[in-house]
Amino acid sequence: MPPRQLRARAGVPAVRDYVEGAGRAAAELFDTLAAAGRGPEQLHRVLDFGAGAGRVLPHLAALVPHASFTGCDVDARAIAWASRHHPTQRWERSAFLPPLPFEPESFDLVYSISVFSHLDEWLQDRWLAELRRILSPGGVALLSVHGPSAFEQFRQGAARTAWCTRSAFARGPLGPGEFEFVPYRRSVWNAATLPGIGEGYGLSFHGHDYVRAHWSTSLAVLELRERAITGWQDIVICQP
Repeated sequence: MPPRQLRARAGVPAVRDYVEGAGRAAAELFDTLAAAGRGPEQLHRVLDFGAGAGRVLPHLAALVPHASFTGCDVDARAIAWASRHHPTQRWERSAFLPPLPFEPESFDLVYSISVFSHLDEWLQDRWLAELRRILSPGGVALLSVHGPSAFEQFRQGAARTAWCTRSAFARGPLGPGEFEFVPYRRSVWNAATLPGIGEGYGLSFHGHDYVRAHWSTSLAVLELRERAITGWQDIVICQP
């Protein structure tokens, strides 16, 4: 079990929530992959993009034991911890900006949880292009985003964060073609929780029509599944 500080960086400091949520997320990714027409026998090289200390990756690896799994993250301490405690998987520290330390067409599945839900549009576009570079032909990307339902939770006050100005949500619902980015306010209180993070990081919200139109410049959007990760974030199913 990672120390509390590493769990908190994943947004889940409580031990029980950390473990149970990770198993649930792995099962939901597995089910989403099946919905995309991919069976586990088709997976050989898998990347967790934004793996943290390896919260979800070991659970998914247990469901697909024949595949090789790699996790990458900007958090050096989290990657060091995962390397020590999950030595059967590969772990790489990545930079806040592309490229990733992998050859082109290295993976037939790339998934990310709570990465694109935090990037501004400039960063998002560059990372989408980078994921296209490392996906093999016919590969699949499962990428989580905050959709309209998550935005509504913040707008109505059911979800809150002290890191963003409340006035950013004093507006109407997120439209289908909208992308809304609310930057985090940096302080001494959250600096340690955001290691390796640069500018252009906060809360991002994606309208479904926006994803289909804008993301298609980098990846083919096959399907968008609402609240498919732990009942909170949407999953976008993409191909290069």
